[in-house]
Amino acid sequence: MRRTLFALACWLVLVPIAAQKDVAAAPSETLRPNIVIILADDMGYGDVGSLNRDSKIPTPHLDRLARQGLSFTDAHCSGSYCVPSRYGLLTGRYMWRTRLGSGGNLANLAGTLIEPGRKTLASLLRREGYYTGLVGKWHQGIDWKLRDESAREIIRTHPNYQDFKNIDFASPALKGPKDYGFDHSFGTAGSAEMNPAAFIENNRVTVIPTLFSQQAKEKYGEWYGRDDNIIAEGYTMDRLVPTLSNKACEFVETATRTRPDQPFFLYYAMTTPHNPIVPNREFVGKSGAGTYGDFIVELDHHIGRILRKIAELGIEKDTIVIFTSDNGPVNRTKGYRARWVQGDVGIYGHDCNGPFSGWKAGLLEGGHRVPFFVRWPETIKPGESCSTTILFNDVIPTLAEMLNVTLDNNTAEDGQSFFKALTGESRPGSFHEAIVHNHANGTFAIRKGAFKLTVNGPKTNAQVVDDAFPASYVLYDLGQDIEETIDVSRDHPEMVQEMHALLKKYVREGKSNGRR
Repeated sequence: MRRTLFALACWLVLVPIAAQKDVAAAPSETLRPNIVIILADDMGYGDVGSLNRDSKIPTPHLDRLARQGLSFTDAHCSGSYCVPSRYGLLTGRYMWRTRLGSGGNLANLAGTLIEPGRKTLASLLRREGYYTGLVGKWHQGIDWKLRDESAREIIRTHPNYQDFKNIDFASPALKGPKDYGFDHSFGTAGSAEMNPAAFIENNRVTVIPTLFSQQAKEKYGEWYGRDDNIIAEGYTMDRLVPTLSNKACEFVETATRTRPDQPFFLYYAMTTPHNPIVPNREFVGKSGAGTYGDFIVELDHHIGRILRKIAELGIEKDTIVIFTSDNGPVNRTKGYRARWVQGDVGIYGHDCNGPFSGWKAGLLEGGHRVPFFVRWPETIKPGESCSTTILFNDVIPTLAEMLNVTLDNNTAEDGQSFFKALTGESRPGSFHEAIVHNHANGTFAIRKGAFKLTVNGPKTNAQVVDDAFPASYVLYDLGQDIEETIDVSRDHPEMVQEMHALLKKYVREGKSNGRR
């Protein structure tokens, strides 16, 4: 009896200890890593050495990131140009469902795009206890304070609003990144040359823009932006990239040192290599692909900086790093107009999009298939590649699964989690039934398995679902024809009709992820 009581007492003591050990090793602790998403701007699949053996651009830091993590070889942005790509990443939804519609874009000074109340990647992570930050290019619109509020709707639709006196840059913006889940933000409203050409911190310009383009040329010797810019003192192309790099490293260090018990999320949206192509002096001549290639070298250098900062702080094992590009490259085979480039406009036979055809804003693979690397030590095996088709819309569902968060039906309506592909548990051809691509001119394409169908004719959502609207088709089998040179639509008429019907369904239903 005594032995029994003694054994029972030992069991009562040891069970809580064992339970405590189990809790200490529970996935919930290891599955709240810091998250750093680095987004290049207009960088091609073939611009990275690890993805293109014939690349003429050295990218040692990106190559190392690829070796240390998982490379997705069939990853796609949510739209083949800046605004829809970022919208999809931040919301998990196709931008053609918004007020901009199919092929839409945000002009200079245009108001906010993300709908009020819509959950974003940042707001979801903040709700889960993350300290959230944006550094770099926002390009989802800002609602500036106006002196004449009656111009609000004009600004939202005007392609190039120029009444700068009507905008009260001295006051905080009425709505900007901080209203979409970012605790801290520092960056630009859009691309480097877009208005206002100024740094914006926490919804407020750091310096009120007062210079016009000609004045900037006279003051700084040159201005590689637009001829109709409004520019803040000190906002120069040579300062832009290093400043954003410093701010990204600063955010990581500050978050780590001042909030050691709180995970952080950094969305580092670089402005390179989008025009104006102005590499700093120390990078000139460092590539075999002209000034454009030198700008990529500079981009790679700054990726190395933030990776070193993460290592110096001792948080590598606790940090997911994702690198990708917002879309494919501009057609650089034609070179750039000299006004956008400081130096050589040639690229000397370098294949920016690697084995793919097509360019930014288009429907061919080169416009939307992008490099996509994920490093997560002790969870992702280093040096592997994965051919699972993934989409920017999938990032929210993937991180939600990691955090054991159930998404409601009005969040990430066009995304599927690829979390199991990260861990190696499952790597199918795709977690999607199909994905949709949208041209800057409004034309749609739909990808299912290896087949990609372009539906020519309809250019708006209403036209797509109108059975009476005339359409013609081009069907490519990417498994046999990655350069998209052979139309096989006549060989697969049933596939054509099935995929067109699926596109109509996705447009009508307002979602494509199958969640009810």
